[in-house]
Amino acid sequence: MGVRRNVAVPMSDGVVLRADIHYPTVPETGQPADGPFPVLLSVTPYGKMAPPPAAQIGGGPTPYLIKRGYIEVMVDVRGTGASGGSFEMFGPEQTQDGVDLVAWASTLPNANGRVGMFGISYLAINQLFTAAAVGPDSPLKAIFPVMAANDFYRDAAAMGGVPHLRTVRAYGALYTLLNVVNPTLEFFARGGHPRPRSGGLAAVRQRGRDQRRYFGPLVAEAMTGGDTAYDGPFWDAMRPDVVLPDIAANGVAVFLVGGWHDAFQRGAPLNYAGLQNVCAGRPAGAPMEPGQPVADRIRLLMGPWYHVSNFDRLHLQALQLRWFDHWLKEDPAAAFAGAPLTFQAIGSPRWFHARDYPLAEATPTRYYLSDSGRLTPEAAEQETVATLPYRARGPVAGRSLEQWSLGMNSFIATQAGRPIRYDQDNRRLQRGALTYTTEPFATPTLLAGPITLTVQATATTTETLWVAHLDDVAPDGASRPLTQGALLGSHRALDPDRTWYLPDGTVLRPHHVSTRAATDPVVPGELTRYEIEVFPTAVLIAPDHRLRLTVTTYDFPNLVPTKPARAALTGGSYRIQQGGPTASHLLLPLLDPDRL
Repeated sequence: MGVRRNVAVPMSDGVVLRADIHYPTVPETGQPADGPFPVLLSVTPYGKMAPPPAAQIGGGPTPYLIKRGYIEVMVDVRGTGASGGSFEMFGPEQTQDGVDLVAWASTLPNANGRVGMFGISYLAINQLFTAAAVGPDSPLKAIFPVMAANDFYRDAAAMGGVPHLRTVRAYGALYTLLNVVNPTLEFFARGGHPRPRSGGLAAVRQRGRDQRRYFGPLVAEAMTGGDTAYDGPFWDAMRPDVVLPDIAANGVAVFLVGGWHDAFQRGAPLNYAGLQNVCAGRPAGAPMEPGQPVADRIRLLMGPWYHVSNFDRLHLQALQLRWFDHWLKEDPAAAFAGAPLTFQAIGSPRWFHARDYPLAEATPTRYYLSDSGRLTPEAAEQETVATLPYRARGPVAGRSLEQWSLGMNSFIATQAGRPIRYDQDNRRLQRGALTYTTEPFATPTLLAGPITLTVQATATTTETLWVAHLDDVAPDGASRPLTQGALLGSHRALDPDRTWYLPDGTVLRPHHVSTRAATDPVVPGELTRYEIEVFPTAVLIAPDHRLRLTVTTYDFPNLVPTKPARAALTGGSYRIQQGGPTASHLLLPLLDPDRL
């Protein structure tokens, strides 16, 4: 490989971004190899020369692809790394930068005029916005977004209206760190001489201050109950779901990769369903219909992975090579065949293949909360109640903490050959909480897709907070965490156009409005219905294993209600309806795994 570092790329508004251009060379001479070659573009806020493990989320070249006939261009997002301008998460200037960079990359020396994009996390979301903005005749032909959001507010910034902004604060700290470390490393690597691209150490320190000034006020405003605690204009620029129709209209091929333990586990399946729907002439926000036509150029791969992962040693770059060989080199032998939705379930080495999301083969099955602590297929005739006092904190949920710290600890553990943390026992979290457990399953059963917990309850306060954990319980009692969901009671209003319903009106997947105007205080003593979105998962339930629902009022230290919400929650006590005509229940998508 050869490289040209910090190439100046002027944007349409005059801001200069800096790019590293990696290209294939002849091994014997070191000279550029004969082309022309397609170009793979990545636009990263983490630093294009980021050291491990930060490189895992978007830094450094990909020799596997470059040596097989690709020019790779890595560009620092404006306001980060060595690029000029001011940083803003997915702002309109950044989207236009993507359009400008695609056009520029297609005309590089030795390029064949076709461009692809790839990368994880921020780089993945950026691909979606760029693919939507380039127009139908763009050189951008294919993208490979790994761990991309669908709706940043609902996927990561808040869960059911409860701020998750400690995650955003962690992102901000990472940006700040890398935007100090990377230019500093480059500064000293080049002998400590100020260059226009870095401006010296004073400019490096200023870049770090700029990052803190962006993220600090954002988090502070949310935690005091400001506008960023609610869905609204600030989050609109971070909502790829609204641009999915444009991606489909532009004809860009999209290979999505997501993880059942990812920070964006909710978003990846929704991006797949939305893109497939638009390609079939249906609304992007609707569930796919069983048997509807599917487009081969839209694919999704899901597995039991965190945000930063070694993908259980799956050769992801080989999949990228095949994808780009087909769409950028027009190699028919590299085409993917078969069902476009492929996933590995938690607890199983098997790969399953499907077409629709939600899975047409899955049966949404109700399990009712009973006074015996059981999840039962039938509601008890007699109505009982279970009391749940509000607690602001309790035992740390290991999977949740690992998920919202982006799986960094697990990634380091896997690199050292140690087990990853999502296998840990979750029983400690269940002390002092309400738990409901099924009978043992008699045969292997696949749970795959969206999950909804419907709670009917009264409260003594004008605000409630519900947190639901779903676990796989082994015969020895070990409780393996699978997924979770949460809802702040004042955010319970549903968007009827985005909520998924069964034919009988049952909520299959709730979509809460969560704007400030739509919030509605809870009426103390009044029976209130809450539809809690439990983030989708896939798990193969082995014979003699059970499923356990844990209901509590905290996810410490991840979910942190705003200051006004905390005041309204304090001292609350909830009475959950079990049995009778208003029985609380859990809706699970279940199927025989051999049907896929």
